Amino acid sequence: MADLLSILANAGTSLAAQQALQATAGHNIENANTPGYARQRVTLEAVAPADTVNGQYIGRGATVGAITQARDRFLEAQIPAALGQAAASSAESDVLSSVDALDPTASGGIGDALSSFYSAFQALTQDPSDTSLRTAALGAASGLATSFQRTRSSLEAARTGVDQQLVGLVSQVNSEAAQVADLNAQINAASASGATPNDLLDLRQKHLDTLAQLVGATPVATNGTDVQVMLAGGVALVSGDQAATLSTAPRADGHLDLAITPAGAASSQPIATSIGGQVGGALAARDGALADAVSGLDHLAFDVAGAVNAVHSASYGLDGSTGLDLFQVGATFDGAAGSIAVNGAVGVAQLATAGAAGASGDASGAQALVATQDAALPTSGATVQGTLASLTSAFGAATSRAQALSDNDGAMADNLTNLRESASGVSIDDELITMQAAQRGYEAITQVIQVADSMLDTLLKLR
Repeated sequence: MADLLSILANAGTSLAAQQALQATAGHNIENANTPGYARQRVTLEAVAPADTVNGQYIGRGATVGAITQARDRFLEAQIPAALGQAAASSAESDVLSSVDALDPTASGGIGDALSSFYSAFQALTQDPSDTSLRTAALGAASGLATSFQRTRSSLEAARTGVDQQLVGLVSQVNSEAAQVADLNAQINAASASGATPNDLLDLRQKHLDTLAQLVGATPVATNGTDVQVMLAGGVALVSGDQAATLSTAPRADGHLDLAITPAGAASSQPIATSIGGQVGGALAARDGALADAVSGLDHLAFDVAGAVNAVHSASYGLDGSTGLDLFQVGATFDGAAGSIAVNGAVGVAQLATAGAAGASGDASGAQALVATQDAALPTSGATVQGTLASLTSAFGAATSRAQALSDNDGAMADNLTNLRESASGVSIDDELITMQAAQRGYEAITQVIQVADSMLDTLLKLR
């Protein structure tokens, strides 16, 4: 009688195992299109035999050994860096490609303004006393100054746009880090029973992937079930159930730097190491190619103004005035392109085109000014147009390089993501096969129960 009861008990355990197999397959199908979901697998095990008959062990059915995720650890170890690098190069490329202020093919830029400026003074050398030519030359000088200002303003606007983007990204990073810390706590609590909370692990992995894309964060497994999240240089963003907080801080040039407040700390500290991901890529564009372009433009404006002023201040206007600079610009190159302007003291009569006072037909001053376009500038050692060409080509090369890296890094990340999907994604056909197998097993076990029940009923009817 005890043997028949054992058969019924063992069958009940085996039915539960088949139910778990079917339920997990259904759960997989239901989450086939859920982002970040990893296929779950049920491992069935034979129950260790305990009963014997004539010294021979009798099996005790099947039970669930474990329900695990289908994840390739080798792939998972590569994905954070790939996601971070792809996001970084894409962000840098997006920022740089949106800037057209230094596009040499665009009309109305610095190149056109310089050409108009020197052409106007070249025309003035033919008749330096012509009022209309003098007015046109003065207007071309004003146009050149305005072009420098607008170009620098456009470049700085792009850098300010990165600052605004940075504020939003920092908020998103803090939210994601806090959720990872909270999930660490939940996973630790759920794992205390010895079972694996696979759905919580999937949710945490989704947030970890987002942090990798945002700041190039890398998860580091601990001895427990939680993970630490590290930034470049070993800075901890998440430790156990505690998350650090990122913030922005203004710096001397008006742009923003990143700071971090470690978990439990009362004050923030600058992040000395580089940041990856989307944040790092945007910062690389702002403080790399864009900053170089602004600096190069300032040097060009300062050197052009200096060369022109040296000639103009030594020449004479129609009214005999001399010693006047044509352009007003700061004492250093810093900010020169944004502050350059035509000297308000220089009007049509004060425009210095003569080499001597009272010589209205003398164009030697204008000729000397035109000659500055072919002279080597002190900073670059090249001509005005040569310096501008180097500036625009350097920015163009940086933009092209960022685009090429974005394409390459994006392809690598896509490849790893596709491999992850192959390893961890759900195949509906495979899950349907598993469900059918579980159903057949379930039906067969119910037959075992029916036979055992019939045998038990027969045994109970014996008198």
